[in-house]
Amino acid sequence: MCGIVGIVAKEKIEGNYIVEMLKAIEHRGKDGYGFYIDGDVYYNNYPNKDINKIALAHCRLAIVGNREQPIIMDNCVLVCNGEIYNYEDLEKRYNLNVGTDVEVILPLYKIGMLKELDGDFAFAIYDNNRLILGRDFIGVKPLFFVNSEKYFAFASERKALWKLLIELDGIEKDIDKLNSKINRVEPNSILIYDINNHKYNSKRIKDFDIKSLNIDYKEAKNILENKIKRAVYKRVKGLKKVGIIFSGGVDSSLITVLASKYTDVVLYTVGIEGSEDLYYAERLAKELNLPLKKKIIREEEYEKYLLKVVKAIDELDLMKIGVGLPIYIASELANKDGIKVILAGQGADELFAGYAKYLKLDKNELEKKLIEDVINISKVNLERDDHCSMANTVELRVPYLDEDVIKFSLSLPIEYKISKERKRILRDIAKNYLPD
Repeated sequence: MCGIVGIVAKEKIEGNYIVEMLKAIEHRGKDGYGFYIDGDVYYNNYPNKDINKIALAHCRLAIVGNREQPIIMDNCVLVCNGEIYNYEDLEKRYNLNVGTDVEVILPLYKIGMLKELDGDFAFAIYDNNRLILGRDFIGVKPLFFVNSEKYFAFASERKALWKLLIELDGIEKDIDKLNSKINRVEPNSILIYDINNHKYNSKRIKDFDIKSLNIDYKEAKNILENKIKRAVYKRVKGLKKVGIIFSGGVDSSLITVLASKYTDVVLYTVGIEGSEDLYYAERLAKELNLPLKKKIIREEEYEKYLLKVVKAIDELDLMKIGVGLPIYIASELANKDGIKVILAGQGADELFAGYAKYLKLDKNELEKKLIEDVINISKVNLERDDHCSMANTVELRVPYLDEDVIKFSLSLPIEYKISKERKRILRDIAKNYLPD
């Protein structure tokens, strides 16, 4: 996990802006940084050079490999935030010679095969007077941009764009007004910006067509179980230890047991004194014989943490602040333990109809609503969760939002998800792993 920023200058811009942009998100990666400015590259050194055309920058949280960024290959420049889980398969299939996961992006881009990427990523490629911005299938990794009269700029977090908007565009120092000028690169797409005419367009990377499956329940359950196991494995492979945001509910408990088969895990739970989540988390962790670390939020601590969450998520949405608070605190605990990756159960409620609101819908309405909620999960949930975890330099990974899990789950009959209880098929899978 990392942070990326960049500027296309429509007129000369002082070089300190790209430096300040990266400093605004340096919490996203403290293991190194790099800059590309008009053909010159600087690693772990702040440049003193104005921007006449383009500048890209990257801060690194080292998880897989030690390759510094920006990466320059075949006259292209790449900065990337994220992981490519199938890079070893791609390396073999396309006879590539790469050392780290993100290095497969440029050769696949060159041959028009970005659709082969399986991962959680946001990247920027500078190629022959074009800037290409791309995001993963469901939008796990965030990417924002501003198109101004003086510049086009992008960043992993909106706060990195605020200084440009305030000082170069004269926008008032108000979060809502600043954010109203900022756009998102859509998930599962590339945005192609022409540096010569300063116009851009977007293209979808992969198909997102969901076709209903006519499949036996037992077979569906077995296939889904294997896909979830595979999704968890991909996200913990090569890691000596991971954290898990743990509530004792079915979503986090299932990925906990699966992850513990592949690596050491530490469970983190956050709540107020006497909350049910704390009770169930402690009880199940004890039954699973796994280490649990808990944080009971005292009343006098709330204001301090609320301010930290607001600073992390770059907005004043009360619902997002409240939901983000336990993620922020769990990530803070993980950081103190030296853990760089934490897993969470996000997406399970949207995929398997876990919310009570879904019970009010008929079958056809529910099928459409689940697809809609999954498509929108990036801006509703994932941006917030990414910012809360990365504020503590911890990467959040979400196995249920694996591409294969998403496509298969959304294609299943509704009655496999809701019958007498919500998340029916997920609960039945969990019975194979969890105590009664």
